[in-house]
Amino acid sequence: MKKPIKPVSIGIASLMTASQLVGTTAHAQFENFPPPPPPPDFGNSDNSGFATPDAPAAAGGTRGGSHSSGDEGQVLNKSQKQKFAKAPTEDINSANFPQTIESFDYPNVEISELVKAMGELTGKNFIVDPGVRGKITISAPSKITVAEAYNAFLSALAINGFTVVPSGGFLKVKSARNAQRDNIEVYSGAYYPNTDQMITRIIHLKHISAAQVNRDLRILPSKDGEMNIYEPTNSIIISDYGSNIDRVMRIISQLDVPGFEEQLEVIPIKFAKAKDLADLVDKIVNKGSKSSGSAPGTFTAGVPRFSRSSGTSAQQGASFFMAIPDDRTNSIIVVGNKSGIVRIKKLISQLDFKIRAEDSGGVYVYYVKNGDAEKIAQTLSGVTKDAAPKPSTGPSLLSPIGGQMQAPQEIFGGDVKITADKATNSLVITASKQDYEVVMNILNKIDIARDQVYVEAIIMEMSASDLDSWGVGYYQYGENGYGKVGFNGGINLQEMLNPVGGTGAILGFGSGKMIKVTPPGGSEITIPSLVGFINFLKQTKKANILSTPTIIALDNNEAEIEVGDKVVTSMQQNVSGTSGTVTTTPTMEDATIKLHIKPFISPSSNSIRMEIKQSVTQLSSVQAPKDFQNNTQPLAKRSINTMINVKNGDTAILGGLIKEDDVETVVKVPLLGDIPILGWLFKSRSLNKTKTNMVSFLTPKIIRNSGDVNEVVSKRLEERIEYIKGQGGKDPYGAKIDPIYRKAQGAAAPSEDVQE
Repeated sequence: MKKPIKPVSIGIASLMTASQLVGTTAHAQFENFPPPPPPPDFGNSDNSGFATPDAPAAAGGTRGGSHSSGDEGQVLNKSQKQKFAKAPTEDINSANFPQTIESFDYPNVEISELVKAMGELTGKNFIVDPGVRGKITISAPSKITVAEAYNAFLSALAINGFTVVPSGGFLKVKSARNAQRDNIEVYSGAYYPNTDQMITRIIHLKHISAAQVNRDLRILPSKDGEMNIYEPTNSIIISDYGSNIDRVMRIISQLDVPGFEEQLEVIPIKFAKAKDLADLVDKIVNKGSKSSGSAPGTFTAGVPRFSRSSGTSAQQGASFFMAIPDDRTNSIIVVGNKSGIVRIKKLISQLDFKIRAEDSGGVYVYYVKNGDAEKIAQTLSGVTKDAAPKPSTGPSLLSPIGGQMQAPQEIFGGDVKITADKATNSLVITASKQDYEVVMNILNKIDIARDQVYVEAIIMEMSASDLDSWGVGYYQYGENGYGKVGFNGGINLQEMLNPVGGTGAILGFGSGKMIKVTPPGGSEITIPSLVGFINFLKQTKKANILSTPTIIALDNNEAEIEVGDKVVTSMQQNVSGTSGTVTTTPTMEDATIKLHIKPFISPSSNSIRMEIKQSVTQLSSVQAPKDFQNNTQPLAKRSINTMINVKNGDTAILGGLIKEDDVETVVKVPLLGDIPILGWLFKSRSLNKTKTNMVSFLTPKIIRNSGDVNEVVSKRLEERIEYIKGQGGKDPYGAKIDPIYRKAQGAAAPSEDVQE
């Protein structure tokens, strides 16, 4: 069974005569007044002939009598019949309805009752939505026009959330929130009703972005209104009460002014590189981030993408989007608004000027004076890589609050590339002028003349017998390995020359000290110099000097000297299988004395720490097995690998490398001892074991300048002169050596001792 349809009450009011107003709640008094001529017809799409109307006069305005002109209607008589204007239902204004009424008071009346009275007053037909309920109070005791009364009616409806929507020959009274989806009037020209009737207004923007306006002005529509945008035409669509739309329009008119539309301009660059200048401009203007707007490469003509920058004053109005370099034409393509482009052009003109070639940066060549170009290039490349500018990142969790700690300043402003040219020992540096000056500041501190270490070495062998009977006072290492000057010890010579039993020794000749030696059963002997000590050992212990190498090395650099021969250590015989030919092939090996050092100078203590590798390889006295004695000769090798610390000019002793040899001694009667078999009656053979100790004396000296070099040369030449004088002869090379000696000594006249 179908439910009965509930009837809907629709109020239709049509005012025909003035007498019909009697009995209503309101009292509107009319006088005889001829109806005004109707206004010309118009359409909403026509923008001509209309201007934004002034706001309606407030209720209770100036009271006035009848006027001779038709600008303000006269008061109607009660007996006069109202004649209505021929105008669209939605256009009720003072031009169409100039008649006045004495009062328009409606205290606390139902909305439907007020709608009925307004229909009778204007001659319009109304349809009231069933949801329109409530009471309204309008107080207008003064004389107003019918149009003003209608505007008051619309305002009263708006306060309660209702509005009037035209529908053919009727006006629908319904909820304002639902009216947006109904047939409300749409205006896009200059004219729109400035009333509290719900309408839709389309605003076409010329200079600013509709999206930006929508974001910034979204709060302006009323609670029943709504604002949307249509980006393809850069337009705003507002559905709201006409009076509120008028307020929004006045605000937009102040914002939509020339100067913010997007433009594109090509700026030629004369002296600088377009890419470098574009990057610099972008950093300066955009502060490292892109301006607001579309992504690069999405340019659409006629659609502005700019708004006022937050950091730019309203007077400047400068906005900037991006700068794109064109390498082919060395130009910069700037996309921005007019003010922004003017600003960019001014900035580029200040940066694009001719500079001197030596100040423009590029490629520089630096000739290394004291170091190795390849090693310096490796060092500098590491510095430039670590100090290169890095992209800025956001604050981390460890960043201080308030930004009290600043990021470390970048050392280099751009990319720096350093390459070594081995052939010329130079550096090829690619950098800007400013970065090159930073590199040069580093080079001035590392490419300096380094100190050197001159080492005199004496390598000798001596008999190891009776060494423990010699008492020696010398400069001994402490437990930490450093020599201590000024202590005399009662240590024997064997212990001093044997580092296995102690910690080695340092002779203090370089410090002006002397050592004292007490031979077995003899008196104490004072030795003032290293040369004297060596001579003493040669005379008393049959010392044999194997080598006296001298070597010089840069601080923290390795140096090596090797002296010797290649000797035959074995013979290999091969017999040919066909011809029976015997081929003998010798095996050659090095029998050399090698000294390898690496010094480290300590500036604070004037001492030298040295890595020492020393080896002596000799033919051994040990006989090979009988089957190989004719073809094999063994080698004996003794080596030292250690690190010592010596004061400048002192002598370090490295020893204790003892070898034992079997020495066969044959004593015989001449001739008779050579008789086979019977000769043994006239001769005897004895086999003795002998021990020899290899000792090295190393004396390092720091060479800091040419004066130290001259001192070393002078000392060596003096030793040569003294030796030749001791032999009672003259130097055959005196004429060549004398100028060198004089230069080293600074002498005015040559020495007679060195003349031929």
